[in-house]
Amino acid sequence: MPDLRGLPKHAGPVADPEANAAWRALPQAERDKVSGVFANLGKAIAAYERRIEPGPSRFDAYVEAAVAGDGAKMQATLSRDEVAGLKLFLGKAQCVQCHAGPLFTNNEFHNTGVPAARGLPADSGRLAGARQVLQDEFNCLGPFSDARPQQCGEIRFLAADNAVQMRQFRVPSLRNVAQRAPYMHAGQFATLREVVEHYNRAPAAPQGHGELQPLGLSAGEVGQLVAFLGALSGPVQADSRWLQSPSP
Repeated sequence: MPDLRGLPKHAGPVADPEANAAWRALPQAERDKVSGVFANLGKAIAAYERRIEPGPSRFDAYVEAAVAGDGAKMQATLSRDEVAGLKLFLGKAQCVQCHAGPLFTNNEFHNTGVPAARGLPADSGRLAGARQVLQDEFNCLGPFSDARPQQCGEIRFLAADNAVQMRQFRVPSLRNVAQRAPYMHAGQFATLREVVEHYNRAPAAPQGHGELQPLGLSAGEVGQLVAFLGALSGPVQADSRWLQSPSP
């Protein structure tokens, strides 16, 4: 930690006018000290979070049984509704177009017509986010980054002010999704059933180009898909080395 004695108690590049004025009054060298601490704290938290992984779910056990040809274990692992939901997930419901791979996400951005959140400022999603990232001194190419420029392809080739980005949001992982209510980027839906019903209806996007098409799922199929999503939950586990004190 650098020597931070003598700094004002409340100062920062924030909306509060007094704190902002105190921040602007600081010499650049003092601001850089504070920003360095801020960046290093973020790196430490991010390093730990990268070690946190979802544990095996009933779905994983079902896949292992299927690969081994163990029909009895498959029947004992997932219910009929959950298996039916899996088939919908892979087929009619088109979920794998975005929720694919081990983490059930393609890590891309999409406009899925999610309604605006009541009581919150307008959110244009990636359209504004891309611009903010490019201007942020803490991005991959910024002075507090440990990366080499050639490692920052996502920033170097990021397009800003592209109308296609309007209300695009990153596809989340579906691991443990049943335990993470409410849903969508601002908690617009309280339950997984509401989420699936939204995709089933495919309403027009509030802004930008909505990518959804009506799925034509029956009420029973919606329930089966929700049941399958519940089978993706498993215990969260972290590398124990991060939880131990260093040896003396």
